[in-house]
Amino acid sequence: MPEVSNSELNDLRERLRALEAKAAKLRGSTNLKGAADYLGRSDEWLRRQHQMGKGPRRKRFGRRFWSYSYADLDAFREHGIDESTA
Repeated sequence: MPEVSNSELNDLRERLRALEAKAAKLRGSTNLKGAADYLGRSDEWLRRQHQMGKGPRRKRFGRRFWSYSYADLDAFREHGIDESTA
């Protein structure tokens, strides 16, 4: 296995951070169905979570619809889902 210098590793890490930051900006947001699909749950499950005062952060989009950012969905996935009920 070839040896890789620390400067090469640091350069690769910095490039990876830049690519991840760019990808995060491009993702944007989705609707309730898309958010439920992204979380691997049904849209009815997501509706019930919000009725109970739980669920990922969301923003009103128009009079009837909600918008979910992928950053908020990622945060909810990491911290908010009880895996025992998954």
